[in-house]
Amino acid sequence: MPTMQPAYHIGIVVADLEKAMAELGKIGLEWHAPIRNNSDVLSNGETTNIRPWMTYSKQGPPYLELLEQMPGTIWAETGLHHLGIWADDVPEESKRLAAEGVAQLISSHDNTSDSASSYHQTTDGVRLELMDIGRVGPGLALYLSGTADDYLNNLRTPG
Repeated sequence: MPTMQPAYHIGIVVADLEKAMAELGKIGLEWHAPIRNNSDVLSNGETTNIRPWMTYSKQGPPYLELLEQMPGTIWAETGLHHLGIWADDVPEESKRLAAEGVAQLISSHDNTSDSASSYHQTTDGVRLELMDIGRVGPGLALYLSGTADDYLNNLRTPG
């Protein structure tokens, strides 16, 4: 059985990303420039494109991830949302969790590869976001280090 690593981030859904950044900045948190991710997710057999507006704290790990509320998705309700966990093999870890009764909510999806991320939820409502450390980790490390500005500029537009 694979060993899950401690959470590297804590996801929080907020109504207004910039307002939440400012409010949490008053307690000393600093933020990386917000980005708009572009992902296809698979939920209940249907693929949907989502473009979450998000940022990570400069302090961490664990980092705080702020995601702007997205009605009609699993990010529809504000508040503490999930624990971000690295996994070496997201599809296999997702199968293992599902077999253990930790239901899968959604997974990232494209037609060319296995899932790089997957959300699961325990019976008590604790959500886990499994992230493929080999596929997602290098880009996130660049973002968190502040060295990926050229690459990220096209992700920073709120539209």
